[in-house]
Amino acid sequence: MTDAPTPVDGRRNVIKAVVAAGWAYGGRASGLLWTIVVVAHLGVGSYGQYAMGFALGAIIAAPLDNPFNVRAIRESKERFLTERASRALLGIGLMIAGAACSPFSYLAWFALVVGGGEIVFNAVKSAPLRDGHPDRVMRMDTIRQFSSIVLGAGYLLVAPHPNLTAASVLYALPYVVVAARGLMLVPGNRPGIPGHPRLIAVLFAEHLANAAYMQGDILLLGALTDSDIAGYYAIASTVGWAAAQLGMALGNTYHEPLRAAGGALSAGPPTKHIAAVAVATSGSVIAAGLVMLATPFSTQLAWSLVIIGVFVAMRVVNFVLMTVLYVQRRDIVRSVAAGVLAPIKLLLVFALAHWGSIGACIASVVTDALLLAIYLAAVRRPIPAVEAEQAAMAPEQTVREGE
Repeated sequence: MTDAPTPVDGRRNVIKAVVAAGWAYGGRASGLLWTIVVVAHLGVGSYGQYAMGFALGAIIAAPLDNPFNVRAIRESKERFLTERASRALLGIGLMIAGAACSPFSYLAWFALVVGGGEIVFNAVKSAPLRDGHPDRVMRMDTIRQFSSIVLGAGYLLVAPHPNLTAASVLYALPYVVVAARGLMLVPGNRPGIPGHPRLIAVLFAEHLANAAYMQGDILLLGALTDSDIAGYYAIASTVGWAAAQLGMALGNTYHEPLRAAGGALSAGPPTKHIAAVAVATSGSVIAAGLVMLATPFSTQLAWSLVIIGVFVAMRVVNFVLMTVLYVQRRDIVRSVAAGVLAPIKLLLVFALAHWGSIGACIASVVTDALLLAIYLAAVRRPIPAVEAEQAAMAPEQTVREGE
């Protein structure tokens, strides 16, 4: 029997989501400034190396971190603390491996240090996220990013002969502080694995597919067309994902009531709040594209923004539904959906490549519409009875007892 959900002030949660998104957008604005400084002082080629290293770090870290991330919001406090310790140690281990690679490969050391640093940082941030405070999490994210950019950009602005390696070392320096904080989470908590190996494999595969879903389209479009077309799509895609973050922040404010209600959809954000966020964010992106049509800027970029605005509305809803699915333990649904839709999206990008960035944006809209249909069907299915769920999780319980 689940505990009765605590009454939730929906308006307060919307405010927390807006504050969280404000911090996130502040971080993205500083990221844009960092891009400008790197290109101006080191050139596009060096920025490309940096971006490749960062992307590789995300591909390495995201699948490894996902089992911890999903379970952090739904498991008992005791399990949360033991898995958080393992999460921190995993990230620190990757950072050490990255440092060992520094004499041999820029891509390897930067990817491992940043990827490992993000895993440790996620361990540090997991408590406020678990308790439904995305505003605090986003604030921590922005402070870390701003610190990295101040160090890296400061070096590029004052050094007479700057280079990418030195700038990257300074950019990564705040992760050393994060690692020190992460080590403090380990004493007193025996490290534990995040679930049964089968569950870990499912959650790992989910985020591996998500990485292909979110980044593979840009790489494929660039290979099929040219860097300018890929750049237009990258800008539109970045704007779209940034705008949709408000949906993720809104869903994250409902972790506690969703857990208390056993994942019941009624314990999540009210439909009117989800709709308001979706319309506001989508409308803002579409309006930006329409305004751009009246300017000398690229028509292709303008129409890409208009189309990606439709994607934003659906992605806001999908982010909220994803949170509900986390708590309902429907991990296979999310994993299979990502695994099926990633190749579909890439096939659509291939088929619509002659339309350039606009075609890729259409592919994003189509695949997120399919994802929305899958998620809506999944969250509306009856939640399994506690007894059935315990039976299904029996192998995992065996692992826990043997740790």
